Amino acid sequence: MNFKKKYTKMTIMLALGQGVLLGIAAVAIVGFILLKTEKPESAASPNVNVPASGPASGQGTDKKDETKPDTAAAGAPIPMYAKQHGVFSSKTSAASFIADENLPKAAPVQANGQFYVWSALGLSEIDADPAGEEGVFRKQVNVSPLACDSGEGELLRSVLSATKISEIQDLVASRKQSVGEGKKDTFTSNITAITAFTDDINIIKMHVLAHYSETGKCVKLEF
Repeated sequence: MNFKKKYTKMTIMLALGQGVLLGIAAVAIVGFILLKTEKPESAASPNVNVPASGPASGQGTDKKDETKPDTAAAGAPIPMYAKQHGVFSSKTSAASFIADENLPKAAPVQANGQFYVWSALGLSEIDADPAGEEGVFRKQVNVSPLACDSGEGELLRSVLSATKISEIQDLVASRKQSVGEGKKDTFTSNITAITAFTDDINIIKMHVLAHYSETGKCVKLEF
């Protein structure tokens, strides 16, 4: 038996045409699919710049936050301890008590409309130790130097925060230099007068605070 089949020339041409068309269609479909898969990547590409701006703004925020603790610390109250002998409603009564009790190094410190007789003021409890003296006790106080009219609030803070007399002496010397030789300065005059009769840093601090508690509203005391 003869299984061979004869094809006409027209049939062969039609077959070739169909093959070409199918090939073109396949290429078009594949190209369309590739284009579609590339679009999400190109659409996502603008977001690449977003993380770059994120850390920059975050860093700016961090810088602002870093300044806040410094500012708060500069204006924070100073915890201190005073050696207290009594409390009076007037400065005259407080001065009479100091004279009667023979407390030459004590001074009245004004706060909240009253006058507290103190003989020492320091940063630690031991600085105001009453040492068993009758009627004398240690009192805690928060001292807040203020931006007073005389502009000496920060100078007062430096004196009260000092741990050695040399720090106060250096502060006075620097102040004299900045003010100018021969010019009168209230701050340096006050410190010089106080250090003239005592070298006890806790007594110096107490007298400085006593002076500024009455003048210029340079300090606030909270118990």
